[in-house]
Amino acid sequence: MTAEMIRAEDLDVRYGDVQVLDAVSLAVNEGTFIGILGPNGCGKTTLIRAVSSVINPAAGAVYVDGRDVGEYSPRELATRLGAVPQETAVSFGFTVEEIVQMGRHPYLGRLSSMKEADYAICREAMDLTSTAHLADRLITEISGGERQRVLIARALAQQPKALLLDEPTSHLDINHQIEILSIIRSLTPGVTVIAVFHDLNLAAYFCDRLILMEKAKIVAVGTPAEVLTDAHIRQVFDVPMMVRIHPLTGRPYLVPRYEPAPAVSTGTPLRVHVVCGGGTGAETMYALSSQGYQVTAGVLSANDSDCTTAEGLGIPVVRESPFAPVSERSLAEYVALLERADAVVITEMPVGPGNIANLRALEQSPGLRIFVLARDGTPLSSRDYTGGDATALFSSLCRGGAVTVRDIPSLVAHLAALRNGTV
Repeated sequence: MTAEMIRAEDLDVRYGDVQVLDAVSLAVNEGTFIGILGPNGCGKTTLIRAVSSVINPAAGAVYVDGRDVGEYSPRELATRLGAVPQETAVSFGFTVEEIVQMGRHPYLGRLSSMKEADYAICREAMDLTSTAHLADRLITEISGGERQRVLIARALAQQPKALLLDEPTSHLDINHQIEILSIIRSLTPGVTVIAVFHDLNLAAYFCDRLILMEKAKIVAVGTPAEVLTDAHIRQVFDVPMMVRIHPLTGRPYLVPRYEPAPAVSTGTPLRVHVVCGGGTGAETMYALSSQGYQVTAGVLSANDSDCTTAEGLGIPVVRESPFAPVSERSLAEYVALLERADAVVITEMPVGPGNIANLRALEQSPGLRIFVLARDGTPLSSRDYTGGDATALFSSLCRGGAVTVRDIPSLVAHLAALRNGTV
């Protein structure tokens, strides 16, 4: 069983009348990479400072390696914890090499000097952080991103059992963000890491577990998949997110859903059913839902990316089992949605034996306002895997009044005219 490296119990911190940490508790096992997330002012930095004994909480306790943090001398604590603050400004004109060598101070006696082993540890820390070429430069003369890497090198030179990092990539460009976090990740399981992040995707990729904070409290703790849910993100950040599982890493990744003010006129919104598949409906569903239309979709296979998009947007969707043809149950749900729809949009979906029932139901539902999206200009025959049956059904729908539109703005214009009664 993995031992605990850090435990905090009921931490309470106030700055004047402002409650910054409110009965916050956490336990971090040895060799774990923990990310702390949350909006500005929620207490992330204060939690790091309380754990590292930079500030003393008004109530609660912190234990490091099984001992109360107050029992350690500063020198002894520095061999257990290495900290990299959010603010990287250094006022004194030390060289980069001298700054990194300060990380060896906890291991030196009062009158002793560094030995070759200490110099080797510092060189390795600078090599790891790509700062060796800066060794003779003054810390005051390098960029913010370079300074941040130097301070990480100093913390690594301490050879601590745990690293506490407050926004370690905030000043770094993307290549150094990945490089530094990969280095930090490689230190585990030998080193425990607690880091504050603002980039949710970086935290999801590199961390074993996440802590989500809001208004001085911890609101969620768990794996990235358990913490980075749409509900949690809406609650804490008040931002709608599309949360997906990355196909290569198996970890969640997040994309903001930008929701412009609806452009549809006031009153009951138009009900639009989207017939799609194979990823052809994502942009259409997003555009229409963002414009304030009541969108439905289906029938879609449960493993179709359009089905995933619809569910992520909160769109009612008729789902069918993967690789199965449209069942009678699904067909009945689909027809019920068609009967309530003010308009139907067909995207440039491929049609095969599994989904041709969607088109047959449209042909058997007279009076529908049907719009056919044709953005890519490819002939329907190139997407017809039914031996020509789908092409014949499309031709029948067009003869019955289906309108072909070349892009989504044109589709929205047609729907707006329908809503306003001008067609």
